Amino acid sequence: MSVRSRLPFRLSYPLRVARLTPLFLALVACEGCSHDRPRAPAPTSTPPATRAPRTAEVVTPKDLAPPPYRASLGKGAELYIPPWFTARRGGYDLLVHFHGLGRWQEANIEQAGLNVAVVSVNLGAGTTPYSKAFKSPDAFERLLADAHAEIMKSGRAGDAQLRRLALSAWSAGFSSIARVLTDDVAERVDAILLADGFFTAFREPKKRTIDPRSLEKFKKFAEAARRGEKLFAITHTTIPTGPYPSVQECVAKLLEILQLEKTPAVAIGPREMRQFYVVDDGSFHIKGYEGTSAKAHIRQLHAMGETIYPYLKERWDEQDAVEAASHAATLAPAKAQ
Repeated sequence: MSVRSRLPFRLSYPLRVARLTPLFLALVACEGCSHDRPRAPAPTSTPPATRAPRTAEVVTPKDLAPPPYRASLGKGAELYIPPWFTARRGGYDLLVHFHGLGRWQEANIEQAGLNVAVVSVNLGAGTTPYSKAFKSPDAFERLLADAHAEIMKSGRAGDAQLRRLALSAWSAGFSSIARVLTDDVAERVDAILLADGFFTAFREPKKRTIDPRSLEKFKKFAEAARRGEKLFAITHTTIPTGPYPSVQECVAKLLEILQLEKTPAVAIGPREMRQFYVVDDGSFHIKGYEGTSAKAHIRQLHAMGETIYPYLKERWDEQDAVEAASHAATLAPAKAQ
């Protein structure tokens, strides 16, 4: 006798059919008797004259925003155009950021709500590659030209031209801004935004005396920002740097040259960054944060959308409002006629 035949709960196929047949026949019989039951009365219909007219249903797309546009510009540069990007009155705004993965600047401009196209330039660690990349006077102009060509290719700006330009950097990326900021470029740049990146050299290393000569161009830009003609904003940590001046030391030297005092401001900023002073003079802003670790340094990059990009958002929104009001004023007499 097989093991299978000894199991009492295993039924062979014919036996199962035999046991199920009476139940199956009973169900069929009940189904067959259903025609003898009294039918339910048919529902009465509303006379056509009293029916309410049907309202037309209009289906509208829920989301008309285009997807983000990304493109490589070569040599460590990549372009990002956010879904909300629009050109205005024949011009578009561009932010060129040095050092820091593109996705972080995407997050930062989204946090700040900036209507800009972004070029992120990443050339590795250290200041040397960021300085070398723009040693040629034409290098930055080629970058702007490549960005413009790709923006035109995207179809997101029509035939608009570059309107406002802002430069930003984190850490070693400052070296690129220091290299490209000639008098001609400074005239065209509306804003400089620096996150824990502002360096120069020592004149006397043993005394940690800073050489102010390389800060001269930033002194001019800061003075223009104090008059409201430009925007210049810096955030920094207190990380010591040993053989070269720290950002904190360089910022202190710039404030000394400008004859500006720090205002104590104890506050908890984004990402639990502990602020301890602030400088606000016109459109010149500095925020000092505690922190001597690599983590504190990286937070400066990740928090740009909450620490310094809002200054740019506010400035450009105000400019747009003034321009819109002026445009409306010029159209008013024509409408009156």
